[in-house]
Amino acid sequence: MKKFYAEWERQDGILLTFPHMDSDWRDYLDEARDVYCKIINEIIKVESCVLIVQDKQEAESYIRDFFTRFNFATSNFTNLYLIELPTNDTWVRDYGGISILDNGENVVLDYGFNGWGLKFAANYDNKITMELNKLGIFSGYSKKGLILEGGSIDSNGNGVLLTNTQCLLESNRNPSYNKSQIENILKSDFGLQEVLWLDSGFLAGDDTNSHIDTLARFVSKDTIVYVSCDDCDDEHYLALKNMEKELLELQKSVSWDLKLVKLPFVSAKYYDNHRLPATYANFLFLNGVVLLPTYGDCNDEKAREILQELLPNHIVIPIDCSVLIRQHGSLHCISMQFPKDSLNLTAINHI
Repeated sequence: MKKFYAEWERQDGILLTFPHMDSDWRDYLDEARDVYCKIINEIIKVESCVLIVQDKQEAESYIRDFFTRFNFATSNFTNLYLIELPTNDTWVRDYGGISILDNGENVVLDYGFNGWGLKFAANYDNKITMELNKLGIFSGYSKKGLILEGGSIDSNGNGVLLTNTQCLLESNRNPSYNKSQIENILKSDFGLQEVLWLDSGFLAGDDTNSHIDTLARFVSKDTIVYVSCDDCDDEHYLALKNMEKELLELQKSVSWDLKLVKLPFVSAKYYDNHRLPATYANFLFLNGVVLLPTYGDCNDEKAREILQELLPNHIVIPIDCSVLIRQHGSLHCISMQFPKDSLNLTAINHI
């Protein structure tokens, strides 16, 4: 019996990879690191944070200095664990292990990562979950052959998975598999009853072929929030309206009561003359907390209010991700959660 956890279920900790000079963050490294430190501060208040770093001593020094400058509680450092490993980049949602419950045991599934369909180097990132397993921090581990990124799938914790064809059927990921074959693998690996497929939706500047975690997400076993666009002059209007229609069709076709809630659209954001894929759908669940990416936008507070109303048992905390989105990803993209009783952190030392 298998279960693919929902992200709002109780967690042991969050995995992050700290920006470093050998990544694309080098031109504004301190700005990116400061955002990470603010996120780390919220995580370690309520659970553990496992931070992959390029240089442990240098990263620890930076974090300690930041916490001192902002008067953050360093007593929470007992929840912060630094692991020194080489990485190509920091998008750990897509190369971090994906956790399931398999016959009563938590198992981390290690899928292949090929840089979003061979777009970018991934020689280090593809090894991260295997290297973490060698340290003995996972309660269970299983290597998988499929290329699959965590940002491309979303679970309701009750046997239903939401994804889309734009990413999973992209030709450079799993070219030898068709839609039916991939669906069967997903059902087998995750113990699913249903896979809900979307065919539309995109955000300009997205390098992932429309990861579902930028477009539509479960917030409960029967509720999906999704990005909407009502500006008919915007380049996203048609694709997002088509996605909305598909969601409405899914709502009619499933045998259970599916609720749909619109998230506001982030107005056009640019960096270096390129439009950025800013989205409120890229939020992160913690224990009793939701971290919401914001962008200095007029709809930031509206997005917070919508999520807070839907999630009365969580505190929704805005995190300004204007720096993160310069690299075409946001808060959920940089993180991977591990459910309760899945991590053995006694195998490593906190800072």
